[in-house]
Order: sequence, then structure tokens, then C-alpha cells
Amino acid sequence: MYDIKNLSIWKESSRSSGFYNRCKVLEADVSKREESEMSDKCRAIYEEIMRLVPTANVEEIKKRRKGKIRFPIYINQSLMEADISVLELSMRADNCLHRAGFRTVGEVVEAIEDSEDLRKIRNCGTKSINEIMEQLFCYQYGLIPAERKVKYIKRVLELNEV
Repeated sequence: MYDIKNLSIWKESSRSSGFYNRCKVLEADVSKREESEMSDKCRAIYEEIMRLVPTANVEEIKKRRKGKIRFPIYINQSLMEADISVLELSMRADNCLHRAGFRTVGEVVEAIEDSEDLRKIRNCGTKSINEIMEQLFCYQYGLIPAERKVKYIKRVLELNEV
């Protein structure tokens, strides 16, 4: 659902709960993503999204946007300091990020400008890139307090309007 082939990033600023956050909006190319490839954690999040906002029809968005889905990643202090291990990546994807010198989730988010940045890392192929982006989305969603999750989902829907 949240894999990446071509990333386009828009930057915006927001103030949330008195803390300054930066936001990157990543565009995921999910046109060839199989639902069966999703991790259990992300599948549970997808089901929660469908339960919270039944109008969030990802298949319809994929059709309208020709396989591309945008989603925001809010950059705050906890994200900047979180170790890469919190993403629960496979050994290959984890090794790719460590080989590139990334130690925190914030470093990865800051460094991503497009998929070619991740492709330059040795042994970081399409499947690893897809996994990294899926886990970034899931980690971001998990950080959002329960009372703000519907607002976040609506922001994702808003970003994906044609």
C-alpha cells in the first residue's frame, strides 16, 4: 500500500501542540504493490484507517492518481532521535540504511529527496525501498495520538485529491 518507486517531496511547516514541526509529504508509487506484501503491523494500520474513515478508498485514490499516493511525515524531536530499529525492517533493508550511515529515523527522512537517493545504496532495491517507505508511514501513524488520527487520515485524503 505504501511502497515507493518515485518520490516527490513537498515541504511545509506547521505548529502542533506548541512544538514546531516540519512536514514532508512523500508521494508513493503504489501501482504495482500487492496487498499481501504488507507487514502485519501495516495491514492492521490499514484496517484501522478503513474503520476510522470508511470513505478512505485507497483503491479509488490509486486509480485517480495513477498509482501514486501522498502522505505526510511530521518531523519532530522524537522522530529525529528514534533509532532505525523502531521501523522493524528486514535484515536487508536495515543493513542498507546502516551501510549508508543512517542511525536514526530522522536522518533517513531528512535525506530522502527521491527514490534514487535510496537506490544508490548498495543492495537497496525496489523491495527494500518499498519496505522502508511502508514502515516510515506505519511508524508515523503510530506516533499520532488516537484523537488526531482521523485528522491525519483526512489530511492524507486531502493531499490525494485530484
